Amino acid sequence: SAKEKQMMEHVNMKVLFSKNHLITYILIFCSLYGFFSMMTWLPYYLQTERGVSGSQTGIIASLVPWASIPGALLFGFLSDRIKNKKILIVLLSILGTVCQFVIPYTNSFSYMIVGLIVYGLIGKLALDPVLISYIADNTPSSMYSRAYSIFNFAGMSSSIFAPYITGYLAEATGKIEIGFYVSGVLLLVGGFLFLFSDSKPATTVLKLKRIEIEKV
Repeated sequence: SAKEKQMMEHVNMKVLFSKNHLITYILIFCSLYGFFSMMTWLPYYLQTERGVSGSQTGIIASLVPWASIPGALLFGFLSDRIKNKKILIVLLSILGTVCQFVIPYTNSFSYMIVGLIVYGLIGKLALDPVLISYIADNTPSSMYSRAYSIFNFAGMSSSIFAPYITGYLAEATGKIEIGFYVSGVLLLVGGFLFLFSDSKPATTVLKLKRIEIEKV
């Protein structure tokens, strides 16, 4: 009946905002915040704070996306084979935080380069496939489109705030590296919150998945 369909739709929408979903939305925001902040301000930081020439700035800044290609493939492969994705997600968040701090903090140019490469390997693009897989585990297949649209909204909204906030902090403090530290703290907070997520999907999700299987 129409009433039953309305009640089912209400239940479905609650599934998309379960504890696991909300924590994942927060974490993808924190992860992409650091990525967009770095991609936007890293070339300027290298020139003004590190004295890197303009011709080298683009090469060094591209290390992150170059390193992220094998990183995304590797951790996507691991995500398919690890049942408990929670440990992997928290580990990637902690390692990403360390890199976000090392890059502006170290005085060694070599360590900074290593930090950028490692961040590319284990940063945003490595975390993405694991979080996407985690969302799939916690969402009925009939609701994937809605779940991923909210997921993308949460992540891409950081692309609006990250460049602006980083620029504001740089102007207010006179130190652009403050923005990188903020990115690291946010990622650490997101990883910490993920500790409170459940390793298994909610009972409601399992019931909905079972109903979908029975209908096939």
